[in-house]
Amino acid sequence: MKSLLILLLVSVMAITARAQFAPGYYYDINGEKVPGLINRYPSGKGIMKDEGFIEFKDDDKARPQRLSASMIHGFVVGRDSFAIAHAPRFGAWTKNELDFVQVVVSGPTNLYMIAGGSGGDSGRPSGSRIQPMVSTGIGTGGAGMGGGIGINLGGGGGSGRGAAHNVFYYGETTGTMLPFKKETFVETMGDVMGDEPQVVEKIRDGTFNIDNIDGLVKYYKIIVASHK
Repeated sequence: MKSLLILLLVSVMAITARAQFAPGYYYDINGEKVPGLINRYPSGKGIMKDEGFIEFKDDDKARPQRLSASMIHGFVVGRDSFAIAHAPRFGAWTKNELDFVQVVVSGPTNLYMIAGGSGGDSGRPSGSRIQPMVSTGIGTGGAGMGGGIGINLGGGGGSGRGAAHNVFYYGETTGTMLPFKKETFVETMGDVMGDEPQVVEKIRDGTFNIDNIDGLVKYYKIIVASHK
């Protein structure tokens, strides 16, 4: 019985490890697209000091290789796109000076997110370093870095992680990202989502505001998807 339990445990661990990798691709330093499997949140220490990293492998049988943020131009996992960003002049950041930010809305003005987490030594952002201006009880979605809008994801649960925040920023590029402010939220988010008048109207009439940006992002994606 003991041997059977050990075998089951090993099998579960193996399945979990494989599940960390998802189909995607990254752009190398020369801008070439390299398809394969990507682990967005690998464990252990990075290969470059003060840099986030991912793990990549060509296929299920290949040995993973670690790719530091300075070694690539960005990557895509499923429908999620990630860009490289330096720590901003303001607010908190992850523990790294160079890390990945998710591009949640792409356009003339982009919406960026850095996902909060319990961190440790992995490339995952450290939730304890993020200092949001506004916190809510809403869940997923969004983009940015510390000092912006924090979305409280709650602690523990099935993930085994502590309290975490997603933080949102906007800008034409990651080099020009700025935090949202209540007094300019309507105008700013109107620029970010200006390609969808129906969404902009919901922002202007107060249906969505700086406190429920997560719901706004979900609504925006639903409207965009309805055109396809």
